[in-house]
Amino acid sequence: MKNSKLRVMALVWGALMIAVISSTATLLVSGRVGHGEGENRRWVTQAEYDTIQRYSRLDEVRQSLMKDYYKVLDEDDLVLGAIRGMTGATGDPYTFYYTPEELKRENEDTAGVYYGIGALLQNTAEGEIEIVRVFPDSPAEVAGVHTGDVILAVDGVVVTGADGRSYLEAVRRIRGGDRTQVTLTVRRDGERMAIPVTRGDVKISYASYQVLPGNIGYINIAQFTGDASQVFHEAIEAFKAEKVVGLVIDVRNNPGGLLDQVVSIADAILPKGLIVYTEQRNGSRQDFYSDADFFDVPLAVLVNDMSASASEILAGSVQALGRGKVVGLTTYGKGIVQSLQTFQSDNAGMQLTTASYFDALDRCPQGVGVQPDVEVALEGKAIPAEPDPVSDNQLAKAIALLEIGN
Repeated sequence: MKNSKLRVMALVWGALMIAVISSTATLLVSGRVGHGEGENRRWVTQAEYDTIQRYSRLDEVRQSLMKDYYKVLDEDDLVLGAIRGMTGATGDPYTFYYTPEELKRENEDTAGVYYGIGALLQNTAEGEIEIVRVFPDSPAEVAGVHTGDVILAVDGVVVTGADGRSYLEAVRRIRGGDRTQVTLTVRRDGERMAIPVTRGDVKISYASYQVLPGNIGYINIAQFTGDASQVFHEAIEAFKAEKVVGLVIDVRNNPGGLLDQVVSIADAILPKGLIVYTEQRNGSRQDFYSDADFFDVPLAVLVNDMSASASEILAGSVQALGRGKVVGLTTYGKGIVQSLQTFQSDNAGMQLTTASYFDALDRCPQGVGVQPDVEVALEGKAIPAEPDPVSDNQLAKAIALLEIGN
């Protein structure tokens, strides 16, 4: 009986201590330090303790799998799966985790130098992977890959663009060693076909320019990464020397890229004003402005339904500041900004959506896109590889608008 009373007293005292400790928002936790080293105890905040409790089930599942699963499992694979499950639970296709190897490949892609096929891919609203650009003289062009092809499988393995993770996996499968072969199964005009491609050392320039008949400057931006900004500014200087009378910027099939690049490009063609601002969930805002120095000739921006993100920033800012006409089709509708966090311990990384962006008229294109000033559907099956107003009716319309001054 006496022992029973002691146990009750101990429980009451324990409960009282937890109540007192909780009132000061700290708790004492303990755990094994190592074999034969006893326990290591430290104070944690209430929030930290709640987190420990919340994720205790995760460790219980890990322990069960490692102990009772019918095959030996790699614990690192379980951790990676848990991480990817967590980012996937956001439901955001642009939030995902990079292993160190994946992040290295992504950095190579951004720089524009890698072993691959030389094609630009984009995940569509339908969750497919579409080839939006085949670069000149690339292995993809040599093999007969076309813009508009939808990739269904890589070396017989089905791939999708349903989310960032599956898209990255498809890209990983397409890349490989120099002079190795990869077979793409694509859908083209409703037909399924297999195309073998020999990978090569691909060096990509993400922008190109030339002077079209009528002394019209034309700049094509494939993506706002790599050398795009550098080439754009080179083009502006060349056009000044040539005294062009108008400018067409083509961002059709451009999936986006880096915010600093599109801001630098927009600054070169916009009058003084707000280009874009980003806003985080806590309401904090960052503004990006153009100065008064800009290339002042009649301007048109070509867009289509695969122009996304940074392309929409450029088109929206041109509209908002009344600088020129946007021509083509309503854009993709991606008005959110991603940030890359790197983990210094192993150079892994995580891309996550951190903000929305808005133009000077407070418009965010997320889910709605940028509406063109002049809507024009492409009459051909694909955008010509080289700018040609004769076979490209969208380009012809943009030039016509410049010529009549509208």
